[in-house]
Amino acid sequence: MIEQVDIERALIEIKRVAATALNEEEFKINAERVLYNEVISKIGLQPGRYEYTFISGGRLDALYGHVLIEYKASGKLSKPSYIARAKEQLIGYIEREAQVEKRYRLFLGVILSDRIAFVRYDFKAKDWLMRGPYDLNRETVLRLIEAMCEGQTRS
Repeated sequence: MIEQVDIERALIEIKRVAATALNEEEFKINAERVLYNEVISKIGLQPGRYEYTFISGGRLDALYGHVLIEYKASGKLSKPSYIARAKEQLIGYIEREAQVEKRYRLFLGVILSDRIAFVRYDFKAKDWLMRGPYDLNRETVLRLIEAMCEGQTRS
């Protein structure tokens, strides 16, 4: 399935929109367009749910099955305070969506900007772990696409 995606093209396009977006909203709209055109439409994934609103009132940028994506403006994942805030925001969203601790492990949070970070619950340590932020590259974009595919098969 993933073989149908041109990872390099997706990477180039995401980097391009990250570099040219004037703000978070513009990046989110254009990155979602790239994900749809270069990934979702090519491998038959269900489109995400955008500006997904929780009963509690929080609003997530995009939900793909069990993958939650929070978009940030370029440069935000270079500042520790913004990274910590984005991580806490995603943890809150996952906790709301999962509802109970035993379901936390089903979810993956992604913070996407001109860099990328992944947030997941470590059941053994009973703690939230963040990997990254990493530069956008072939491996990190491939991991995002794999997660989107896996996230929908768990739904």
